Amino acid sequence: MMRILQKIVCFSLLSIRFLAGYGQNYVVTGENLVPNPSFEQTRACPKDADYIGGVVSWNLFPNFSADYFHRCANIYQTYEYQARHPMEIIQNFSVPNNMFGHQEARTGDAYAGVSFCYEALAVKLIRPLEKDSMYMVEFYVNLSDSSNVGTRYFGMYFSNSSVRVENDNRMQIAGFLLNEPPQVRNPRERYLTDTVNWTPITGFYTAKGGEQYIAIGGFYPFNDSLVHYIRPNRALKKSYRSTEKVLGYYFVDDVSVVPYSIKWEPEPEKLYILDHVYFDFDLSALLPESHFELNKLVNYLQTHPNYHITITGHTDNFGSETHNLPLSLERAKSVADYLTDNGIEKERVQYKGVGSSQPIADNETKEGRDLNRRVEFMILNL
Repeated sequence: MMRILQKIVCFSLLSIRFLAGYGQNYVVTGENLVPNPSFEQTRACPKDADYIGGVVSWNLFPNFSADYFHRCANIYQTYEYQARHPMEIIQNFSVPNNMFGHQEARTGDAYAGVSFCYEALAVKLIRPLEKDSMYMVEFYVNLSDSSNVGTRYFGMYFSNSSVRVENDNRMQIAGFLLNEPPQVRNPRERYLTDTVNWTPITGFYTAKGGEQYIAIGGFYPFNDSLVHYIRPNRALKKSYRSTEKVLGYYFVDDVSVVPYSIKWEPEPEKLYILDHVYFDFDLSALLPESHFELNKLVNYLQTHPNYHITITGHTDNFGSETHNLPLSLERAKSVADYLTDNGIEKERVQYKGVGSSQPIADNETKEGRDLNRRVEFMILNL
């Protein structure tokens, strides 16, 4: 259980969108550095909460808690076992049915579980990360049936030493220290409310060098502004643990940190979306986490001095066009300014805004509006 310093500002890495003809190839160059990535190896079947320390490799270093679920625990719920052990009180941490609801493992027979604002998972990687090397990160989450709320704050934090709780008073942990927000995060506009399917959280991380621990969790103190109430008036089964009725409890499975390399060759005369380029809501200033994506574009233009670029800003149809058109133009200009500020000649960079006039998805849905809010570019060989 945990709560971190309230000053931390959480941002998110968007999952990658590939357009037809996108000239990027992501090449895996090594093994998954996460030991026991789907929680299959365990020292015993779980009978109680906070058993993650009994799972091979996981949560041996920090002293905050997480739960563990395994198909082998089904035996504890049988009539025969309970008849032989009538005095033993055993909570249900089975797969697929347990005290938090019903969920099959994404792979294998097991998964972990955390309350998003109070618990986290931690593991030491097989070997430290190499300085300036790139890593592809992925893990899957599923909101439990027992939860009436879902959050959008969930991510993975890389560190050179293990994250430790500041104090622990009968498991009422007041907080733990992070040097910075989690480096790989769920998209800020996406609430994790799917109780049926496993939702991937993905991203890319450039190592500073020497990172050998990861922690997975919500990393933010609970308050109403962080959650989406999906079933506020629903009566829950008595078998569900009471605290998770009003908190977001998540199952976690299939964690990976894999070395990779990029061959980035956008083709001239083809349109591409600039993923991992971020703006605050209704603003046009670039956020710092946009720099990695834009630096790739700077490097490409520097190595292809005859190429020019056209940048186009888009919005969804929320609000009037008199507002959306200038906003789309200013966001395109912010990208253009970043390129020219980093050495690309101004005569090689053009930009424009088209507001909401060129949607690529249905503006009637949240998912469609998310896709329509974008910045695109086209390389021109003039």
